Amino acid sequence: MRNFTAAAVLAAVSGSASADVITSYVSFGQPGDQGATPVGTVAANVSALPLTRGAGLSGNAGGNSLNSAGWDSLDSTDYITLGFEVAPGYQVDLDTFWMGTRSSGTGPGNLGVFSNVDGFTSPVFTFAQSGTSYTNSVADMSALTGLTGSVEFRIIALNSVSASGGSISSTGTFRLGDHYDGANYSEVRFEGSVSQIPAPASAALMGLGGLVAARRRR
Repeated sequence: MRNFTAAAVLAAVSGSASADVITSYVSFGQPGDQGATPVGTVAANVSALPLTRGAGLSGNAGGNSLNSAGWDSLDSTDYITLGFEVAPGYQVDLDTFWMGTRSSGTGPGNLGVFSNVDGFTSPVFTFAQSGTSYTNSVADMSALTGLTGSVEFRIIALNSVSASGGSISSTGTFRLGDHYDGANYSEVRFEGSVSQIPAPASAALMGLGGLVAARRRR
């Protein structure tokens, strides 16, 4: 039986059991070649962006995942995209990103998770695929705080090396699905916290309070 509750795993891996699900995606039961993966849990004051492919990739069958082919060109349209939109007046501090991934032998071997925070310039997290084995990752996203508006992430191949050590081919595939800890499956998801952005007047008063306290201590 599939168990999508992974609080114990999160506590062991990230040491942040209090983190909430910001948004998640339901891979279980999907054929792999679907246009987009259904959204699961979404935090209050957040909406999910689609989990889908860039225009350079095509759908490919692969149960319980979003599967894709066409990675060999390594152009700007070869990526998997997902993320969330934060409601006005709120911000997100991220903690972790959970995923399970698998490449075919001629699919991408070295990949990174990039964000629009820096224009998809530098990876927030990198990972490797070895042969056709599954890779289960809990990516540290704690450097991304105070996120507002539309926050998009892309999974992009870093080079032309395939999972088997050769070169990526046009028929090579890469799938994204549930994280598996050896006992439980848990959805592809971002975890962290959502908070209201302090009003400017409130922030000023908080700063004034700190200044007064400092003067009193002197």
